[in-house]
Amino acid sequence: MLRKLIGYEWKACARACLPVYGALLVVALINRVFSALDMGRFLGGMPEVLAAMAYFGVMVAVFVVTTVILIQRFYKSLLGDEGYLMFTLPVTVTQHIWAKSIIALVMSFLSCIASVLSVVILSANSRLPRDIAQFISEIFHMFARSEYGAANSVFYMIEAILLVVLFSLAGLLFIYLCIALGHLAKKHRVAMAIVWYFVLTTVMQFLFSMIFFTTGGQNVFEAMFRWVNHIPEAVAIHVGLLVLCLGAAIPGAIFFLGTRYVLKNKLNLE
Repeated sequence: MLRKLIGYEWKACARACLPVYGALLVVALINRVFSALDMGRFLGGMPEVLAAMAYFGVMVAVFVVTTVILIQRFYKSLLGDEGYLMFTLPVTVTQHIWAKSIIALVMSFLSCIASVLSVVILSANSRLPRDIAQFISEIFHMFARSEYGAANSVFYMIEAILLVVLFSLAGLLFIYLCIALGHLAKKHRVAMAIVWYFVLTTVMQFLFSMIFFTTGGQNVFEAMFRWVNHIPEAVAIHVGLLVLCLGAAIPGAIFFLGTRYVLKNKLNLE
């Protein structure tokens, strides 16, 4: 059922987001054509100015639409009118949350890819595309001839990708938790979700500072650095990346469990 949920969620999000991503690439291409044709000499350069304004407008729309759609999909399909139908399906709350999170993560990465591609299109005749290609090539060559060995380099890349995914997922789950908590209010639920966002952010900052200073966090970090200095550098890099992954996974798990608890035990669709 999780696969079917993901497929349904993908269709719902792609229907709204992919046209905007495509529009960004088309507008970027139009700007590139206008630049190549030197449209600055035509009608006082107005077409080129309008095309540039359209590009920046669509670029902003890409991130705004993506954010709004992903939040809206979670809110409406689980906490809105669609919730009555969604929670009658033979699907667990955990599967609902995973389906939303996976597609939200995919759409977020697609929006970033579309933005980067649009910049590459705009700078087709500049050094930027060649610099990017050279940079990617150097990365692969660096892995091939790394002093730590090709195997270590591959694992570094995997760990770095995992780190980005975990941090992104934790951020999404934090937003879902705020929305779920905001829905517990009888009125002004969207406003309460925003309030929960700022409250939880402040609480986490306070707890981190309190734990750091009351437990001698600086001494702990110094002890860790001394320990790292006594192990091989290749191993130290793995340890550092894995510790960061753990630092993203733990709060992400807390946000996930909190959202699951609210949806499973405190859900009120009235």
